Amino acid sequence: MAAMASIVRPPSIRALSTANIRRIGVIGGGASGMFSAIAAADSLKNIGMDQDAQVVVLESGRKTLTKVAISGGGRCNVMHDTDKPLNDILSGYPRGSKELRGLMTKRFSPTQAREWFTSRGVELKTESDGRMFPVTDNSETIIDCIENAARSCGVEILLNKRVDSIQRGEDGSFVVEVKGEADPTYFDSIILATGSAPIGFKLAQSLGHKIVKPVPSLFTLNAKHDIKEGGVLHDLSGLSVQSTRIAFKAAVEGKKKKNVLTQEGPLLITHHGISGPATLRLSAFAARELKDVNYRGKVTINWAPEFGSGNDIEALLWSMTTASPKRMVSSVCPLLTDKGSSVIPRRLWSSMVEKSGFETGSRWCDASKKKVRALARCVGEFQLEFTGKGVFKEEFVTAGGILLKEIDMKTMGSKKCPGLYCCGELINVDGVTGGYNFQNCWSTGFVSGNSAADFLASQS
Repeated sequence: MAAMASIVRPPSIRALSTANIRRIGVIGGGASGMFSAIAAADSLKNIGMDQDAQVVVLESGRKTLTKVAISGGGRCNVMHDTDKPLNDILSGYPRGSKELRGLMTKRFSPTQAREWFTSRGVELKTESDGRMFPVTDNSETIIDCIENAARSCGVEILLNKRVDSIQRGEDGSFVVEVKGEADPTYFDSIILATGSAPIGFKLAQSLGHKIVKPVPSLFTLNAKHDIKEGGVLHDLSGLSVQSTRIAFKAAVEGKKKKNVLTQEGPLLITHHGISGPATLRLSAFAARELKDVNYRGKVTINWAPEFGSGNDIEALLWSMTTASPKRMVSSVCPLLTDKGSSVIPRRLWSSMVEKSGFETGSRWCDASKKKVRALARCVGEFQLEFTGKGVFKEEFVTAGGILLKEIDMKTMGSKKCPGLYCCGELINVDGVTGGYNFQNCWSTGFVSGNSAADFLASQS
């Protein structure tokens, strides 16, 4: 077994270099960086190069895996349900699903990612929405697993090492300048794993890559007009509707007809507007379109899509004028689940009834066509004006990064710079909430690490 490595802060990285040691430098100690470092070190050992090569992680912060620590509210949503078909998992990537298919089929699948953790003693559980967590419900379980794996295979982890620049030396090596270091250090191969940090894009550009401009993804929508007094959502914070459809019409350059982006799922009303899986998925799939309108516009919400369109709902509501004429409109919602409960929470339904012009105490027999139509539109075609975006908990995801056409997705190797490998959120891949972004880190990180080791072997 390779010597145990410790997390250290040497005065100079340069001191680690020796003329006889080949070196892989991993820039970034997050999920993809640490995973790629372990994969590289394991691969070097498997091909008999562990005594002649070294893997070094350069992390700019005071600790590694900081995003892992906060993921899932501190529980770490480590991946998505690996029992689902790969097509279902790939549908969780607004950008990169096509490019990840081969990688997750032939190189490192979600099932292999699960086995990687379980083989190291991490017991995982799958929740009803498909999210997978350690049974401990503690992100430290995942952090300890990864850091222990890194130590056991001899990965050197250096903290407070901010990389300022990377250049190619005349001999083809990578010359890395670190803030505060008098001398540069040299690597034979580099793995860029800087996540969405701007420095990562800068480094990639300096090595010849084009960057798809990053924009926020996975965010909530603020709706100050609808949540203030008099608005339909006023004083309803915390209410959730389990089955909704939310749509945004985006302008298409050169075309009169707009592109309709739609997502379905639970929706949560918040103090500031709306959140929940349907909102977050829309924010991911429409990340650039929402950015283009500066996060101001309208979305259409169907609070009961299983009952059809606004017209279908209107017909159903109108039938109540004869089916239950004496019952009060505000207390009887005819849109019921299989178990007989209303699909719309009582307080939300009452607010819709009031907004549609019904007076307090109105009965179905008193309902006019105009008011029923207004209520049906409020249920099936509610126009919510969004006035900005919020942040989904502490988790920040961006859409954008290194142009995927410039990366060999079989190896995660740069097509512009031999010996350079890229993984995780640095590349133009992002997923919706539910463990997809970490799965991208595990798969692309694993392949990057193995490929960097193969590169060293080919240069020996």
